[in-house]
Amino acid sequence: MTVRSSRLRHAVLPLAVTAALAFSAQPALAAPAAPSGGPDSPATTSTNEPPKETDRVIVKFREPAADQTTKDEVVESAADEALAAEPGTTPEVTEHVKTTVADADVVRLDRELDESEQDKVVDELRANPAVEYAEPDRLAAASWMPNDVYMPYQWANNKATGLDFPAAWDLARGNGQTIGILDTGITSHPDLNSKVVSGRDFITSTALSVDGNGRDANPRDEGDWSTAGQCGKGTPARNSSWHGTHVAGLAAAATNNNRTGIAGAAPGAKIQPVRVLGNCTFGWVSDIADAVTWASGATVAGQPRNPNPSTVINMSLNYPGQCGNTLQAAINTAVSRKVPVVVAAGNSGVNAVNTAPANCGNTIVVGAAGPKGVPASYSNIGAVVDVLAPGGTARDPLLSTMNTGARGQAVASYGNQYGTSMAAPLVAGTVALMKQANPGLTPARIEQVLKSTSTGRLGSLQINPAAAVRSVSQTGQVATTYTTKGAIGSKWRATGGAGKWGNPIMNEANAANGGRYQEFVKSGRKTTIYWHTRTGARIVENPTAIGRAFLSHGRERGYGFPSTDERRATGGAYQVFVNGNKINKVLWTSRTGAHAVQENGGIGQAWMRADYERGWGWPTTGEYRSGNEVRQKYSKGVTAHWTSSRGVWITR
Repeated sequence: MTVRSSRLRHAVLPLAVTAALAFSAQPALAAPAAPSGGPDSPATTSTNEPPKETDRVIVKFREPAADQTTKDEVVESAADEALAAEPGTTPEVTEHVKTTVADADVVRLDRELDESEQDKVVDELRANPAVEYAEPDRLAAASWMPNDVYMPYQWANNKATGLDFPAAWDLARGNGQTIGILDTGITSHPDLNSKVVSGRDFITSTALSVDGNGRDANPRDEGDWSTAGQCGKGTPARNSSWHGTHVAGLAAAATNNNRTGIAGAAPGAKIQPVRVLGNCTFGWVSDIADAVTWASGATVAGQPRNPNPSTVINMSLNYPGQCGNTLQAAINTAVSRKVPVVVAAGNSGVNAVNTAPANCGNTIVVGAAGPKGVPASYSNIGAVVDVLAPGGTARDPLLSTMNTGARGQAVASYGNQYGTSMAAPLVAGTVALMKQANPGLTPARIEQVLKSTSTGRLGSLQINPAAAVRSVSQTGQVATTYTTKGAIGSKWRATGGAGKWGNPIMNEANAANGGRYQEFVKSGRKTTIYWHTRTGARIVENPTAIGRAFLSHGRERGYGFPSTDERRATGGAYQVFVNGNKINKVLWTSRTGAHAVQENGGIGQAWMRADYERGWGWPTTGEYRSGNEVRQKYSKGVTAHWTSSRGVWITR
């Protein structure tokens, strides 16, 4: 179905593209001068936050085959109920955009909703028994920070300044592996053409596609240029970034090919370009989710099966907010097929717990470092970041494949960019090396090995490709068996041991605030046992809704250490966590999702006095601020309010 133009208001775009440099096989250039404003300064470029407003909603109905008119009425009724007190007209459904691979409906409204309105409408939809889940369909954007500084060599592939890829290449080259690059598409380039297998264009919106049509078999990058104001009020004109081409080169550019160009991290791997980002370097999350599913080799309705499934997926893109069911389900599908999903942490210098897909479960999240492993100031941080890799800085960017075209494609070239977008494909390439060395590796095992073999300035973050490949090699160079001991080992054995939770994939390690943890995997399902002096040893089941909420809120640094295992309750489940003086009870039902009640807070204590979920119902949100109030919503139509002066009161 043709999709009407999307109104992209208040968008923040990346700055104009990096200068592209075409040079001979062995360029000899002077080292670049430091840019004005100093190196590694986020102020030298614009951030690339996509717009927070959206006119699209994803709704999964319990009866997917229900009449579309009825579904539209459910959405409109929820909008009416949620926004009745808001200024302006309540939105109406104008279009059924598509059905996702999970049988969820993507619908367009006749106006955009801001973040507050999205929360209200989605909360109202989730309260409907006919709805399994609901979430906004948001625009994601590429994670890079472009610049115009270039260097004559790839410092990231050099042991002294970056990573010792040559030592890893002595063990594996990535042969037999295919890296799915979910990005802006790809350009024709002599350092890439021999490496590319058939991909696909997954952009459905003609407002973003640039090529004038929807999904097809051509992943050619048509350019993401824009005119002034086209991608949001006050945004400047910008040339095409050729972001996907740059990322693809870092991952797997042709190597040792008559001294031409650059070397990719996985020189023996193939590249599968999957186009998900178009005009303004934006792409809809629902399209990205379908692309993840297709790239992994799973079925997507209306699309031909992937003849060359990717064996590792790279997503150098991000959007603010929490990971929704739609993208998480696609990632879970890929991981269930033993396809690791590598994602960029984002470039806002904040905790990545609030950036997707970095906060999605089952991902390998990559932050950026400059030379010698120094963490880049722009890189998102926090517990959800698994490893660092060279992403570059304004002074020291990363050289890769590019194109000289200002708008459409022109001449193949080389140029520099920096950001977590550049760090992620180096990790994806490393994963390809590991999978050649041991094709039976699970994504969970790969993630564990990347972390356990990492080195660098932070001690346990910057990847070490050679050590990672040696660790998984089937030649037995490094022991890959792990032991359990102490309270964690006792908990594991007492609750079923390997028969229930699988075997350990790491030795016991330090957690935050003096705690310890160890991870176990059975049939691709990961379980983590945490221990702290206050709580003892308790289990977090990572794949459950409560487990995913725990991960997305920063693990033990967020909710705290589990003080109970996950427990079933009538109609749902719950688990209690302790973080300092806070007691967070995370409750879940299929209708409400997983949300925390702070039981020793003002609202939480009032909820308990009202007879827990039997009184107000199950939480449908966490606590949130509205003006000078703290609020929380519950499934029986109760909104709890708290201020320091008034205490707690409720409205219905």
